[in-house]
Amino acid sequence: MSTNVFDILWIIISAALVLFMQAGFLCLETGLTRSKNNINVAMKNTVDFAVSMMGFWAAGYALMFGGSWLGLIGAEGFFLRGIETPMGLVFFLFQALFCSTAVTVVSGAVAERLSFAAYVGLSMLVAMLIYPLFGHWAWNGLGGEAMGGWLGKAGFVDWAGSSVVHSVGGWVSLATLLIIGPRAGRFNEDGSVNEISGANLPLSALGALILWFGWLGFNGGSTLTLEPAIAGIVANTCLAAAAGSVFALAIGWVRDGTPHVMPVINGLLAGLVAITANCHAVSPGAAVLIGGLGGAVAMGLDWLLLRYRIDDAVGAIPVHLGGGIWGTVAVALFGQPELLGTGLDWVGQLKIQLTGVVACFGAAFVLPLGLLLVLSRIAPLRVSPEVERIGLNIAEHGARTETFDFFQVMESQARSGDLSLRAVADPFTETGQIAARYNQVMDHLETAVARTQAIVATSADAIFVADPADHAILSHNPVAESLFGLAGVDFEGRPLDALLPGLLIPGADGAEGTREVIALRGDASRFPAELTLARAASPAGELLIATVRDITERRRAESALRESESRFRTIFNTAGLGMAVIDAERRLLDVNPALARILLGREEVSRTELIGRDLGPLVHPADHPMMVRAVLAKITHPDSAEQNLEVRFRLPDGVTIWASVVLNPIRLERFSDRPLCIAILEDITERKRTREALRLSAMVFESTNEPIIVFNASGQVEQVNQALLKALGYKTREVRGLELPHFCSARYDRTFYEEVAKAVDDNGRWHGEVLARRKSDEVLPVWLSLSEVRDAEGQRTNTIAVLSDLSERKQREETVWRHANFDQTTGLPNRRLFLDRLSQAVAQAERSGEKLGLFFLDLDRFKAVNDTLGHRAGDALLGETARRLSRVVRASDTVARIHGDEFTVILQHLSRSEELSSVAETIIHTLAQPFDLEEGEANVSTSIGIAIYPDDGATPEDLLRHADAALYHAKEQGRANYQYFTQELNLKLARRNALETELRRALAGGELFVLYQPQVRIDDGRIASAEALLRWRQADGTMVPPDEFIPLAEESGLIHALGEYVLARVVEDLGVLEKAGLGHLDLAVNVSPRQFHAKVGLEATIERALGEAGLSPRHLVVEITETGIMADEEQSLAILKRLDAHGIRVALDDFGKGYSSLSRLKNLPIQVLKLDREFIAGIPADHRDCALATAMVRMARDLAIDVVAEGVETQAQFDFLKDLGCTKIQGYLISRPIELAALIDLTHAATTNE
Repeated sequence: MSTNVFDILWIIISAALVLFMQAGFLCLETGLTRSKNNINVAMKNTVDFAVSMMGFWAAGYALMFGGSWLGLIGAEGFFLRGIETPMGLVFFLFQALFCSTAVTVVSGAVAERLSFAAYVGLSMLVAMLIYPLFGHWAWNGLGGEAMGGWLGKAGFVDWAGSSVVHSVGGWVSLATLLIIGPRAGRFNEDGSVNEISGANLPLSALGALILWFGWLGFNGGSTLTLEPAIAGIVANTCLAAAAGSVFALAIGWVRDGTPHVMPVINGLLAGLVAITANCHAVSPGAAVLIGGLGGAVAMGLDWLLLRYRIDDAVGAIPVHLGGGIWGTVAVALFGQPELLGTGLDWVGQLKIQLTGVVACFGAAFVLPLGLLLVLSRIAPLRVSPEVERIGLNIAEHGARTETFDFFQVMESQARSGDLSLRAVADPFTETGQIAARYNQVMDHLETAVARTQAIVATSADAIFVADPADHAILSHNPVAESLFGLAGVDFEGRPLDALLPGLLIPGADGAEGTREVIALRGDASRFPAELTLARAASPAGELLIATVRDITERRRAESALRESESRFRTIFNTAGLGMAVIDAERRLLDVNPALARILLGREEVSRTELIGRDLGPLVHPADHPMMVRAVLAKITHPDSAEQNLEVRFRLPDGVTIWASVVLNPIRLERFSDRPLCIAILEDITERKRTREALRLSAMVFESTNEPIIVFNASGQVEQVNQALLKALGYKTREVRGLELPHFCSARYDRTFYEEVAKAVDDNGRWHGEVLARRKSDEVLPVWLSLSEVRDAEGQRTNTIAVLSDLSERKQREETVWRHANFDQTTGLPNRRLFLDRLSQAVAQAERSGEKLGLFFLDLDRFKAVNDTLGHRAGDALLGETARRLSRVVRASDTVARIHGDEFTVILQHLSRSEELSSVAETIIHTLAQPFDLEEGEANVSTSIGIAIYPDDGATPEDLLRHADAALYHAKEQGRANYQYFTQELNLKLARRNALETELRRALAGGELFVLYQPQVRIDDGRIASAEALLRWRQADGTMVPPDEFIPLAEESGLIHALGEYVLARVVEDLGVLEKAGLGHLDLAVNVSPRQFHAKVGLEATIERALGEAGLSPRHLVVEITETGIMADEEQSLAILKRLDAHGIRVALDDFGKGYSSLSRLKNLPIQVLKLDREFIAGIPADHRDCALATAMVRMARDLAIDVVAEGVETQAQFDFLKDLGCTKIQGYLISRPIELAALIDLTHAATTNE
């Protein structure tokens, strides 16, 4: 045998699992036997394990595994002599547990009738002779080099003991049962079988699962080594168990029509037994079939045993004998020869397996049967019938049970008739719970007898017991004496007729019942009475029971009731509330006119339309169950609390109304035969609607996110919502009685609040932007809306204040404004803000009479830095340049970045012009110092052009143009220097004048023409409009860029003529488009700020051009820049309103580059907003451009303004704008500017392609 420590450990673990199987057998067998024997069964399970272990130690192991004598029996190793190695000892332990398993199989089969002494002897016999004998034949030499037993040598295979363990136990069980016979009452004379239920089937199921778990060690440990094959053995074991359980369940279910637990348990165990012989040598599929057929064999053998009146208490024989035989034969049928290792073909293997089955029959059935027959003649094996009746727990072990004690109490009570005797009841046992219920029955019976006696003695009615033959009074209760005024002796023998004159006693076949009679007292006075006669049987014969009740008060009450009913009828018919009398079947027995008007929905009604109808169909289906329950409850429990309901009713016209319903019991003489209730209805439909409206208003008030304050007529806080408390940081009690100024910034004076109050008085409302004040004195911008509430007389009762937080919107506006007015790279003012500040500086210098200096500078060799170190280094250089410039000038001066590497500096409050030279030299010196960048060192210089107000120009435009000319001159002088503007530079201005002259000639000579850039709807990709763009081709074919001649035209005033020219061409082209079938296209024409603000109204110019062409303005769009509108906001607003009134749409061009606030935009009547290409260029890479574009598009969408993005050149920009919800796009991605004919062709082509 192996000496490997892991092998030894594996066998020890497997032995522990097999030992755990003993717990499974104990749970299984005690659960399947009756409670009066379960202690005996548990005792036998425990003792047989100990006895078999000792017997196997003393002799069984030697006989089984000792040196073989002729292959029949072992002859050495008694008391484990010579077994000293660890592997030898653990092998003994493993086999001893197998032996105990075989013995335990017998315990369950013979349970509840075999005496304890006989079972101990039988256990010794199996452990010391029967099991070792067959075990020697099959397994001797197991774990050694060669098998010693004759069966093993011949090739018999039984891996873990389907025959050696289980069939042996099964055969011995069968032999024993044939001798001791079935349990008392198991079989009837006619051959039918009485079911004997176990005490605890869940415990048995637990035992089966424990056995399944332990079986893994039973089969897996039989390898005797720790090897990979164990995985297949364990898997096959589990599959066979599951298959056996399923097969047996299916068979039992089909057979009985009901799933029972026993087929599941026995099928599971039979599958385990069957796979035990072959689990090492079959496939998983074969394991399923072997296990399933094992379950089927067990079911069949169980049926066969009952047929031959063999009583197996737990089904041990079908499971262990049937499963064992089948598993042994299955070795040959399913075993893989290479894994069996016997060298036999399947026929030869089948022969030796059948031989083993027969040998097991001889050793485990024939031999023990003979020995048990002899022993049964010497001493009885079975307990006596009396012992079997009272149970082996008491008879053999003296273990009294609660059931036994309970039966003794019942027998004593039956003998004595003492109703006060009680059984001991343990609440934690089933018997104790039964005893408790029995005690409760006795308590109720004893109470009922005492109560009956008390009722008779204390009844308010006179009760007589008389002889039905002569009507003589036999007995009476005490009330009879007081009611009739007679002593007790006066009643004895007196006939009932003497007390009840004229009474006709019904005969034996007469009707018994209740009637009203006149009774006679002892003093001859008479009184009305209610008589009830009944007959009762007694051991002494039939008795007549007469009950007499004085109904004098009832008669008075009935009279009063009739009077009350008359008054009720008067009230019922004249009441303003609806009333109905309802019975238990929900029928309307009577209704008043008011109810008829309510439920029929009209004034002219007849009560007969409702009387007799079922109440149910009148009630709304949702309220029907509630109404029915309420009516029945009030009728059946008239003393219950008053029922108040709110119920919906359906009128004949389909209208649903709400009614308040009050239910009360009522008694009416004409309906005295049935219980009634009266329902009083009030139509509360309008009240419900008002209440619901108030509830919804309160819900909206509390759940809205907008802070709301309700002021009373005195202007003090009456109510606020949670949003207000959260926004301003107050608690409810802190705001009571406060006034509006307390919630606003202290900057607002009394005049402001008076103006607000006047606006509310005049218009009923006021709204505007204010700074609200939190409890902490922080301020936040809000949009305050005030609305007054007046009552029916027109008096103000409340003022409602709604505060909309503008903080986020202000932040967005600030972000947009900064982006539009500050350079993102340097943080300096951009060109637009610079021009604004320059205009302000010029105006201030003009007022103060001071000089003003303007520097225009750019960086020399900046392009080289970009080319060598990259654009990131270039941006860093620009940022550092901005910081250096800001350091060398005063805080009151303005440094701005105009474009690229161009900067400007505005120097105000100059006392003399020479100061500029010092500043210029400092700037040149400062910027000449090396720039230490992350990418490396950079060296640049700067050239500066200087213009002085008012010497070199009186307007910002002149100053900037002259400073630019001076800068150009400085660059011509070798750079890194500064130059003042001089008259010599006017020559350059002259050249600009020449260009102006050529532009005038071009305007008259036809050198100007219009191109169109398509605008595509982003949702469907169709061309919806186009922007008209003016171009100039000189006579020699040279194209003059628009950014050269358009600013010149603005400065020279030619912009008006250019604008009219373009407008005329666009109107003419609109007509061409209409004739080409493209009348749906819009054409947008750019209008300069000067043209927009011209004295001659722009709308009049457009109307005239359209009128001459006979066209409407619906397809013409006017584009004006944001800065052009904001130059004079008030005038622009008036112009925009006039354009809107004439049906001319306006597009706000280059939006985002100006400095208008978003709050102003909402007041402008514009229909289209164009995002400047400067923002689009950075999308989607620059998150700041994305954020700004998102804010502007969302804002425009909220204001119902279409958005056109210009300068779209990439698909990524297109996708971002589409996701953002932009309306249209324009740019090189779609098309460059093209002539009208090309636009027509492109539009037609796009339509055809669709």
